[in-house]
Amino acid sequence: MTASGAGEDIQSHLLYAGKVSDSPNWNFPSHKHDDLHEVIVICEGEGMFTIGGRSFRVSGGDILVYNKGVLHEEQSSSDNPLTTYYCGFTLPQASPAEDWVIPHGVEPVIRSSRAYSEIAALMKMIVDESSIKEEGYERISRYLINSVILLLRRTVRNQQHVKEQETNASLAEQIKDYIDRNFTQNVSLKDLGRQFHVNPYYVSHVFKDYYQISPINYAIHRRIGEATRLLVSTEMKVWEIAKLLGYDNPNYFSIIFRRVTGLSPNRFRESNQQNLFPR
Repeated sequence: MTASGAGEDIQSHLLYAGKVSDSPNWNFPSHKHDDLHEVIVICEGEGMFTIGGRSFRVSGGDILVYNKGVLHEEQSSSDNPLTTYYCGFTLPQASPAEDWVIPHGVEPVIRSSRAYSEIAALMKMIVDESSIKEEGYERISRYLINSVILLLRRTVRNQQHVKEQETNASLAEQIKDYIDRNFTQNVSLKDLGRQFHVNPYYVSHVFKDYYQISPINYAIHRRIGEATRLLVSTEMKVWEIAKLLGYDNPNYFSIIFRRVTGLSPNRFRESNQQNLFPR
């Protein structure tokens, strides 16, 4: 039986399923399954799990995924025992490179998932079908497991997308802060790439996606913004302002200034000083 979704074809085979509850001393020493995958849904309670060498404190609402071959250790809290649904299964048609439930390197504890209630309900149905063993239960169980896997993979993709957006937002903000502190210098995309150890084109993409303006244009607007302040609030000459803001050629500065504001520096000064200090 094959189920497909989101471009994925999955063929699963259930090996076991069950429920743990009211077992304050429940624990499993460090072990692994070289020939199967396992999913555990935490319904309530608390516990400490070590998965792939990392320790995780888990509680109700969490989902744990063990790809095959991953070393893990499980222990329920004696004060607040775990209630869980679990199942073990294989993916017999998966190639070695694709024989996983969630991608390698992804955190095996899935928290705060919108799909938790759906996955928990499916896991309960798997356990019930496995216990009752009425006609067709194997086929139904396979459909249910496939649905669990697809929901887990969708959840992981969504969470990774959110993390990527957060990472990009942080990088964009760091770039902006750097430009704000260095806008009087001739900062190029290559300079920014070296500063943040990323491809210059990636710098431009991330910044523009977040601020709707390229980093170079932002730097230009910061320069011209500072120029407008100096023109109105000081008696500095245009060439002095140009030099202060990193423009060696005052004529080029005037061209850029007019392009941004629609006025020449002198015209801008006359207009705005009259508005600030009317005679």
